[in-house]
Formats: sequence, structure tokens, C-alpha cells
Amino acid sequence: MKRPSIPLEIIIEITGRCRQVCPYCTGPRIPDVPFKDIKTVLDEAAELKVKAIRITGGEPTLHPDFRQILAYAKSKKFSLILNTSADTISPEAMKTIIATVDVAHVSLQGYDEKTNASYTRSKAAFLDKIKNIFLLKAYMQTLWIATVITPAKPVELFLPMIKKINPAAWLLQRPISETPEALKKMDIAYFRALALRILKIRRQKINAFISNPIPLCVAGNLQTGKEVFLGAQLDEGHLRIVHSAKGYFKPNYFLETNLGHSIQEAWQHPFLNDLNRTDYLPPICQRCPVLEICRGGSRSMALRAHGTALAADPLFNPTAAAQALSKPYPKPSRP
Repeated sequence: MKRPSIPLEIIIEITGRCRQVCPYCTGPRIPDVPFKDIKTVLDEAAELKVKAIRITGGEPTLHPDFRQILAYAKSKKFSLILNTSADTISPEAMKTIIATVDVAHVSLQGYDEKTNASYTRSKAAFLDKIKNIFLLKAYMQTLWIATVITPAKPVELFLPMIKKINPAAWLLQRPISETPEALKKMDIAYFRALALRILKIRRQKINAFISNPIPLCVAGNLQTGKEVFLGAQLDEGHLRIVHSAKGYFKPNYFLETNLGHSIQEAWQHPFLNDLNRTDYLPPICQRCPVLEICRGGSRSMALRAHGTALAADPLFNPTAAAQALSKPYPKPSRP
């Protein structure tokens, strides 16, 4: 995979504070990043002509300079993405969001008051969250909904709410930091069955897919895998990097490798070159027609399972991969 000369997107964690305590999140509860440090990142990104900036946290709306950060980022002509729980948004903050943000990426981890509180431990009223989501939908250019999926949170139970919201995309997310017991339940069989359920949801004109890395062969069919799994090509330091609330750049949300303190330094870091390789993957991956999309699955999960990011995703199974590759897959058309 040929990486672009500059990242297509810079993700900026502006605070480690959050109202929620979700089990999949390992983010440190650290103080707000000073505005001057955020401005430095935005200035370099503008100079390099980076196209998109994503503002995230923690919960970014908790930052005391939140509105100023959005306004400054928009003044630099970026395409602006905001990750938020939308639990509590002041009228002033909502006005700034509507005026500056192009894409609202809203975390929805429960389908009612009880399930939302159980998973996030949020004390905010679920009804207020839903009102904010519909307000964003009414005025925003694009609204995405993101939901971490586990066996305890079946996708079907979210469907009535998702149909009412009708987001541009429903980003279903593989948990990265659940308990070992929970992760054991999310094996190949679980994700293969989930892939079929997502296919059914997509047939209902809902743009649902698993948005973080997972081996496409897990679906049992590469065509199905390509439709319901986004793969790793957009993550893992291939097209974007994260400016951590700790003050340095890192490959993604869950890989804490310090890549340096400037975009150019980080983008040229040897570790990103290592992540861009695929020769450390099993031989069967080397002849897979969707390798450029899949990239072998999650580097974060590989690190947790094997102690190194340069290893097979723990969901990878050579037998399942061989079965998936044995089924017909259309060859890419020549230009």
C-alpha cells in the first residue's frame, strides 16, 4: 500500500475528560490540552494542506475552549469532524457545532435509558442525548452514529432507534479493550454470524458496517467481508494519525507508540513504515485479493494478543481464510 505524502486526516484528542466510563475505552482521564498546543497542530496541518481534522477526546465539549477550537479549525478551511457522546451540549456549543462542523460522529451505546446507563455509566438523561442527536441531524451536513457491538448488545435491539435517526452511516465497532471473558465470546463464529446480520440490515437501506479493523476473511466470503467490514486501510496509521491528549502523535486511538511532536516527524516515523508492511502476515494473506483493504486486521488487537503489533490479528484463522479465498471473488477491472 502506497501511503500518501501527508495524512488525509489528523485526529486531535483535546481532552481526556469524559462523562462516560465505557469498558472499551482506555483513554487516560487527563486534563484539557492547552489551546495553544491545539492551535500549533492545526497550523501545521493547514500548512501541509491536510484535508480533514477530527476533534475528539474524552468528550471534547468539556474543553473550556471548545467553541474557540472549532472556530479556529474552521477558519483554516478544514473539513471538520466532531466525535461526541452528545449527552450534554449547551445551546451556545450547539450553535457553534452547527456553524462549523461538517460531520458529527455521535456515540450511541444504548438503545434506552437503562442500557445506555449500564454500558456508559453516564448520569446524563438519555432523552436529552436523543434530543441532541435529532437536533444535529436536522442542522448538520452529515451525521454518523457509532456503536460498540458485543453479544450483550445485539444490533437488532438498536434498529428501531437507528431507523428513526436515519444517519448517513451506522458505524458498528469491534471492541478493542473489553474484558478477556467478553472477548472470548467474540470469536470467528460470532463475527461471521454478525456479518450476516449486518447484511440483512443493509438490505433495509441502512448504511451499517463494522468500521474498525477486522480480517475480511472472518466473514467466510470475501465479497461479504468487503461489504460489511471496512478493514484497516483507513486506520492504523495508513491514512491518518492521532494527536494524543498526552502531547504526542500516535498511529491510532489504541496504539500508544510515540511518533513525535510534529505531523511531518510522525508521518515519517519508522513504526508507521512497519505498520504499512504486510510481509509479517501469514503467507495466505499475501495472495488475498482484498489485502489492501484488510491489511491483516487490527494491529491493536495483535499487540494485545501477541505482544507486538506486527503479528496476525487474533481473529485470523488459516482454515477460515483458506475457505474464504476458495470462493469466487471478482478480479479488479483494469483501468
